[in-house]
Amino acid sequence: MKNRLRAPNIAWLLLGLALLLQGCTDKHTEPFDPNKPVTLKIMYPWEGEEFYNRFGEQFQLKYPNVDFHIIKEPEYNPELTAKENEQALLAYIAKERPDVLKLGPVRFETVAAAGKLIDLAPWIQRDKFSLDGIYPPVIDAIKMKGRGTLYGLSPTFMSWALYYNKDLFERYGVTPPQDKMTWEQVLDLAARFPVEGSPEERIYGFALPFSSNSSLFSLMESIAKTEQIALIDASGTRLLFDSDGWKRITKLAVRSMTSNSVYFPVEVDPSRMLVDDPFLAGRVAMIVMGDSTAQDLQDINQIRENSIPPEEPLRWGVVPVPIDPVNPQSANEISVYEIYGIGADSTAKAAAWELVKFINGDEWAKAKSRTKDGGNLLARYAYNKDRYDHFDPEEIEVFYKIRPQSGEELRQIRQVPPAFRTSFAEIVREELESIIVDKQSVDQAVQKIQTRGQAELDSFNARTEEK
Repeated sequence: MKNRLRAPNIAWLLLGLALLLQGCTDKHTEPFDPNKPVTLKIMYPWEGEEFYNRFGEQFQLKYPNVDFHIIKEPEYNPELTAKENEQALLAYIAKERPDVLKLGPVRFETVAAAGKLIDLAPWIQRDKFSLDGIYPPVIDAIKMKGRGTLYGLSPTFMSWALYYNKDLFERYGVTPPQDKMTWEQVLDLAARFPVEGSPEERIYGFALPFSSNSSLFSLMESIAKTEQIALIDASGTRLLFDSDGWKRITKLAVRSMTSNSVYFPVEVDPSRMLVDDPFLAGRVAMIVMGDSTAQDLQDINQIRENSIPPEEPLRWGVVPVPIDPVNPQSANEISVYEIYGIGADSTAKAAAWELVKFINGDEWAKAKSRTKDGGNLLARYAYNKDRYDHFDPEEIEVFYKIRPQSGEELRQIRQVPPAFRTSFAEIVREELESIIVDKQSVDQAVQKIQTRGQAELDSFNARTEEK
């Protein structure tokens, strides 16, 4: 008799437990009532006008009972340590209790780790909100910042490609770059252009981005990043510059220096970047840059066409970034600069989710694609083909053609602290320049860089521990 009753009792118990769990889930993802007036507090890095222009006005046409109160994200205080800045940000969030937060990747990771954002998975599941149209590496990048949990979504991302000047390649009879070229092949191609003339007028085969941070070491870093070659070991205590990978990169960098085919920015005036950039001036054959460079090229062509007398517009093409010869399907990198999450202490989570869903949905992406106003790539990447007049539909795909390195791959490469990087880059410059004047060999330079760099790393770690 007892055995006959046990099974039904267990079944009823399991059913009750399931209903209880369902009730808990529903409580945490309460439905949105569009007829109920609500004011959402938005933490945003700029003034409210920018938010309204991008999202607010369009959202309020759909939901007129939702109002917004914009609070400005605290700025980074250079007089405080990184830890103190984190604490100040978290204290501000605890005090203001924003409903929706727009965060950059570094702060997003901090806020998520502190438990100040909610997991969006239950809301996505409840509404069957499709992520299928979003470029998968964007979701992967956000999950990596959230240590496996999806605490936010981003409507945009940035990717890189190799831009080239078609006119220069035709003029000098050089074969244009192709898909799946390695860094060595790109730099060898750059060396086929003439090097005569003054620095202000001559042609360069390749250039680093026109930025004050660009240097010979920047080029070496780019190659190492593509090929997944670490500079510092996992413990952060040993420099790995004497490894075979860095020796090969050093030889390639020295070859580029001696060929005089690569342009390294010397003095950069930010207010004149559009005018002084040698690639935009038509004096550089190739450069690796982000998708927003296409807008710069279109702007400079308008300037050329409106000049007196009018100048011919630049003709340019684009192919995928240089690849890792060992892993040719995984070499690119994407950046997600804006992530929208819901505050854990929000009292209007349903309305907040409706806004986050709208910002990252098909409706906004489709409307944005019609504006053709440049900016970063849309995460719902099917709409990018309609957005850029200066890209052929096939060309825009170069930004997705090479798969970005996965989170696991990126974790294997320890990040180089910026303060150490600055001093180490100077050591590299000094030792490699001594090769050019025949004061030492490449192998001797590598050993000196390893010795001096290790001492600098030890000193940096000691200073960090003291703080």
